[in-house]
Amino acid sequence: MMPWQWVLACIAAALVLLALAVLLWRHAGAGEQRAATSAFLERQLGRRRDAHAGAQADGGARALVATGRGLRGWHRILARAGVTPSAGFHLGLLGPLLAVPVFLLMAAGVFAAAAGLVLVAALTVFRMWLKIDRRQRRMLSQLPGFLESMVRLLTIGNSLNAAFQTAAGNVNEPLREVLSRADSLTRSGKELDVALRQVSEQYGLRQLFLLSSVIGVALRFGGRSDQILDRMAAFMRDVEQARDELSALSAEVRMSAWILALLPIGLAAFIIIFNNALFMMLWNDPAGTRMLMVAVGLQIGGSYWLYRMSRGL
Repeated sequence: MMPWQWVLACIAAALVLLALAVLLWRHAGAGEQRAATSAFLERQLGRRRDAHAGAQADGGARALVATGRGLRGWHRILARAGVTPSAGFHLGLLGPLLAVPVFLLMAAGVFAAAAGLVLVAALTVFRMWLKIDRRQRRMLSQLPGFLESMVRLLTIGNSLNAAFQTAAGNVNEPLREVLSRADSLTRSGKELDVALRQVSEQYGLRQLFLLSSVIGVALRFGGRSDQILDRMAAFMRDVEQARDELSALSAEVRMSAWILALLPIGLAAFIIIFNNALFMMLWNDPAGTRMLMVAVGLQIGGSYWLYRMSRGL
């Protein structure tokens, strides 16, 4: 192995150790954040007795919000995928992203390591997107039944809040987790429509935002909310059936788009990893370098248009 390859291997090992240190620091920081949150709540409860302590609590809350702002988006993605953000999950996520490029770096070179990193990152993103999509589809299929349960409870004389709490307790996962979080927000003092709006933004469910609007109007102005919820359930069921039919009709076109977009990338990664000499010969040639740049541009443009075509269906 060449000396510069040993240097790159040492750098990669240092990055692995740095990632482990960041995970340990994040785990310790999470405990400190929970302790700071508990202290903040205690200061808020004692605000009437001590105004100065209340001001410090408000400053602590702003500090906590500023600290967790960078991780809020990642936690939202994990919540939509139904994944618990534990240290083991992060190690399992970052392990292949670091181990595969280091192995390819020592075995085949820099370009093979870069290709392996891109391939593993793409597979990781695709796996996370697939989990989110499947989970949201299951939630949407459960939502009409939940609304019909609310309608039955409203018909026999329950209030909106009581009907929501009772119907949420009879729903299966994964929708139960979302509704339980909204129920816990209402128990902490928020209105039901505000809690549903917050949960809909967190989990990316626009149907819950529509439900929050209906419940908000019913709570403020009254009306026959049971009839509106019944029509919403029927409408959501019809939309879900139409979406399934359209998905079945366009499955061939979407599968062709996926294959045409991913096959060149996979083939290029295979050549770089298992026949690096051929790629390096093409890379060291000026004409070959221009051909590679043109191929990358055509691949990006073609993938974009295939994406627009599949989204248009």
